[in-house]
Amino acid sequence: MSDEQRPSERRSISTDGFVPAVGQRLRNLLAEVTTEFPCRYALFIHPRSRGGDQGFGVITMSGESLPLTVALLESLRQVPTLFDGHARLVVGPGDDQDVFVPAGDGTERTAPLEVQRISVRISQREPGGEPGIGQEHVLRSSARGPQLTLLCAARPAGWPP
Repeated sequence: MSDEQRPSERRSISTDGFVPAVGQRLRNLLAEVTTEFPCRYALFIHPRSRGGDQGFGVITMSGESLPLTVALLESLRQVPTLFDGHARLVVGPGDDQDVFVPAGDGTERTAPLEVQRISVRISQREPGGEPGIGQEHVLRSSARGPQLTLLCAARPAGWPP
């Protein structure tokens, strides 16, 4: 789905200063943090409540806020990613039932399902050994967290600049 087709209520640019401040923080992290591989994109995953439903949202470097969807997670999985710029991380949907759902407008289109749980595997390095991806942890969105700052080797396919 192109940006022109996305409903305007799904994405937003904050006027309260928080989202732009997070975008600036992400740009600063990319410029300042020494990483094990070059990182060119950063994002912040946070709890998000819309219409009484608790899920995850994401804030990009450009200061854009949008819901975290299965499609975004799937493309993020394809890009080398670091948690807080240090530990390698693989992120994905936390529920096998997270799929595309009918858009509800009578067409054959599908709309991305917002994610309420995410799967996280953080790299664990054995002393003197190569890093390996550790045990899976499923994180559920709640009013108190979790929050993840991720630095990526490149912008994942389909993500805003």
